[in-house]
Amino acid sequence: MSRFFPRDVIHWGEETLHPLRAFAIRSIEPAGITGLVLRLWRAVLLASGSWVFFVVGLTAGILFLCGMLTWHLGNFPVRRWPMRLVAFWIIEVIVEMGTSTLLIALGRERFGSTIATWDDWWSMAAQTTWQRGLLMALFTLVLAVVVQLVRRVIDQRAHDASHATSQSAAH
Repeated sequence: MSRFFPRDVIHWGEETLHPLRAFAIRSIEPAGITGLVLRLWRAVLLASGSWVFFVVGLTAGILFLCGMLTWHLGNFPVRRWPMRLVAFWIIEVIVEMGTSTLLIALGRERFGSTIATWDDWWSMAAQTTWQRGLLMALFTLVLAVVVQLVRRVIDQRAHDASHATSQSAAH
């Protein structure tokens, strides 16, 4: 449990981190990749025309977003998650809307069932901002509760095991 969801901040220079963990510690890269992938995935889903593919793809996109957020937050104590969440959210939305800008310029961005225009950009940006923010905030709250519950169970088991060991040693 100590490797994931740490209780305290440690000095990262004291241990050599696996490259994937070192990547996940920074906010820019995981959030940036998430924004890029989600916007490109959205373009593919909206262009497909299949509602089944859209629903399955939307679910996969939500799971990807939550997975990347978990991967990032899992490197920090829960009390540092709010600021990490805000940074991740802002970076993700900025990259996603930058990708949207490029897709609009290429004529590949969709706004519902039509091709998006520059006039649609602000409404898409507002929608993306509040949807991602709400989803990430709710998921982070649920994740924090689960982490604290699991910690409590693990701490109780460790306490019970050490108590049982000390009682058997006394006999």
